[in-house]
Amino acid sequence: MSKSDIKRIQTTLEVVTDNLDDLVNELLPDNYDAKELVNHLYYVINDVCSVLENEIQIRNKISK
Repeated sequence: MSKSDIKRIQTTLEVVTDNLDDLVNELLPDNYDAKELVNHLYYVINDVCSVLENEIQIRNKISK
């Protein structure tokens, strides 16, 4: 897996989360918990992708 793969995955997950956010706002406009869950999902996506990128950097350094 390369950095570009991770960025592509991250972008796809963010688009899905954006769509989920739109649905929550449309269907559950007063549900704070649902909105908070979507916000946390953005953070999880970013954190996971950062960890994957760091792993790639570490593996590249080790292989040199």
